[in-house]
Amino acid sequence: MPSARRALALALLSPLALTLSACGDPSYHYVKNSGDKTYFRVPAEWHEIDEKSLNSALNDTDPDSATAEVIDKITWSVAYDADAKPSAAHLLGLGSDQPFVYATVRRLTDPEQGTISLNHLRDLFLPVTETSRQTASDNGTGLRGFELLRDELLTPGHGVRGVRTTYNYSAALGGLQTFDLTAYASDDGHLYWMIVRCSAKCFKDRKSELDAIAESFTVRNT
Repeated sequence: MPSARRALALALLSPLALTLSACGDPSYHYVKNSGDKTYFRVPAEWHEIDEKSLNSALNDTDPDSATAEVIDKITWSVAYDADAKPSAAHLLGLGSDQPFVYATVRRLTDPEQGTISLNHLRDLFLPVTETSRQTASDNGTGLRGFELLRDELLTPGHGVRGVRTTYNYSAALGGLQTFDLTAYASDDGHLYWMIVRCSAKCFKDRKSELDAIAESFTVRNT
């Protein structure tokens, strides 16, 4: 093939090669709950946790119980673990130094809607406000080493308000852990929140990656 024709062929094939490469395995899992208009993304190599085992671990209920059935009806939840041996227990950093992300949406009852404050959102996962931390200490929960790293108000509009709060706690089996909580409440009676957890060292080393996951958590109430 003459050199001019060879150059032309290579020029035509290069965009095709790029297109085929882009059609390979995506870099992310794009997670969505279309019904509640909730979206986020995690790296494609992370492992999804079985929802029943996740709910069972978080709510201390038998997955086949009537209570679990009620929770399933009003709650959507999903979790991804970067550990090679994924487990719901890693949400609290027990036995894993790898990142873990958990997201959930729940319909609020009418009485609950009147009780959701910004401080309530901050305390959704672990005690963050001074009052909540004092209560936890009085009850002997064993939580220690609290450090507040970030506390921001989120105002996406359209009847949605929220907070992003990042803090450290020392877990009994996992050392110092960083928890990055993003939480929203909507005027139509929904509670949305995501927690990204990693050891404090891991969080520093992978800050850009973990920030991107937290910032991808999107709620649209329109």
